[in-house]
Amino acid sequence: MKKQISSFSILFLAGLFSISTLVGCGDSGSNAPVSGVVTLDGNPLSGIRVTFYPEPATGNSAPGPYSTAVTDSEGKFSLVDRYDNPGAMVWKHKVEFEWDELDESALSDAMEGADGDGSADRAAVKAVLAQQKKFQKIPENYGEGGAQQFVVVVPAGGLESYSLEMTSK
Repeated sequence: MKKQISSFSILFLAGLFSISTLVGCGDSGSNAPVSGVVTLDGNPLSGIRVTFYPEPATGNSAPGPYSTAVTDSEGKFSLVDRYDNPGAMVWKHKVEFEWDELDESALSDAMEGADGDGSADRAAVKAVLAQQKKFQKIPENYGEGGAQQFVVVVPAGGLESYSLEMTSK
C-alpha cells in the first residue's frame, strides 16, 4: 500500500520549520553601534585595546562574540565584533583593556640573549624597557575581576560617545 504525503502536510511542516527558525531571534543576538573614549585621570589613552566580552547567562555560557577596538590618539574607539561586524552584541558585557603595541615577548627574548643561551643582551633589554615605559600602567582594579572593572549593558540603540573613565587612585 502506497502512502502519499498530502500538500497540507508539506505546508504544515514548512510552517513549523519557519516558526522554529524564528524562535529565539531578537535583540540579544544582534549588534548595536558602540563608540566612546578611554581616559586615565582625565587624559585620553591612545593605543589601548578595549574589548567587550558578553557576560555568560544561565544556560548560556557563550552568548555571543566579543567586540574590540584600539583607541586613537584622542582615546576614541568604535567597536567591531570578532567577525568584523560593527558594534557589540545587545547584551551585558565585561570590559577589559590591554596595550595593543606592547610586545612582552621582546623583553623575554632580550633577557635570553640573541642565541637563547641565557646571556642577556644588555642593549636590547635597555631598548625594550625604554619602549615599555611609554605605556602607562592600567590600574589593576580595572582588570579582570577587579573591584572597578567596567560592566556595560549595550542597549538596542547602541552607545555613542560612551566614556570609560579610569583613575589611578
